[in-house]
Order: sequence, then structure tokens, then C-alpha cells
Amino acid sequence: MLSAGAHPPTDIRDRLRRDHEDVLAELEQLRADGEAQSLPLLARLRRLWVIHALAEETVVYRALEGLEGEARKRADERFVEHELVEGLFDKLSRSRPGSSEWMARLGVARELIRRHIETEHEDLFAQLAERYDEQGLADLGSQFTDARSKLMLLEEAKAA
Repeated sequence: MLSAGAHPPTDIRDRLRRDHEDVLAELEQLRADGEAQSLPLLARLRRLWVIHALAEETVVYRALEGLEGEARKRADERFVEHELVEGLFDKLSRSRPGSSEWMARLGVARELIRRHIETEHEDLFAQLAERYDEQGLADLGSQFTDARSKLMLLEEAKAA
């Protein structure tokens, strides 16, 4: 029984969806805002992405270790996609906001992130549902939240 004001545990898939929506919203804001705001927005987006990716790799991908065949191949691709997006953010941070190179890299990053999210929602969420019951999914959600919180603290300490 939950205490007054307590929230029920949240399924890992809901937490991932929320993170994905936040990253896409930040990406759209970056695309829409003027050049003067681009670098601070990029830094914030990059931070969101890194924290999400590391927490996801640590908790979710680890929870699905031992997959075979096509599922294993797709899991490996997710790690590579995280790295590719981080590399694009790195190159964007060294490019002139608003330039054709900047816009091209931003467009590629957007499409890569969208594809990554779509396949996670289709494949990863189904794999989680096959392996975990409602309580297991909630436990993973809590572990993911804890991992994100710790990573946020580390990022804040690095920035200070």
C-alpha cells in the first residue's frame, strides 16, 4: 500500500518514453531557435542525451543481456547509435551554429535519434515485456531513475 502522496512505481517503458520525448523536444527547440542560443541549447541537449544513454545502457541493456540472434544484433546497434549521436553532438559543438554544416549535422542527428527511439519502442519495449512482469518493469524503472539521478549529480559536479 502506498503512503499518502506517494506515487506508484513507474514502468521502465514509461520512463524511457518520457526521456525520449524530452530529447526530441530539446532537439526541436535547438532547430527552431536562433543562432545565439544554439550552443547553450546544444550543451543542454547533449547532457540530456548522455545521461539518458548511460542510464539506459547500464540498466536496460544490461537487463536484456543474453539475447540471441537478431535481438542480440539489434542490442549491439543501440550502443553504436548512442556513440554516433554523441559524436555528432561533439562535431556540432565545434561548428558554427546556423551554417550549412551545422544544419546538416543537426538533421542527421535528428533522424538518427528518431530512428533509434522508434526501434526501441518497437523492439526493446517488446523484449522487456517478454522478460519482465509488471513489478519487474517497475523495478527497472526505479533503477533507471536512480542511475539518471547519479549521473546528473556527476555531470553537475563536472560542470562546477
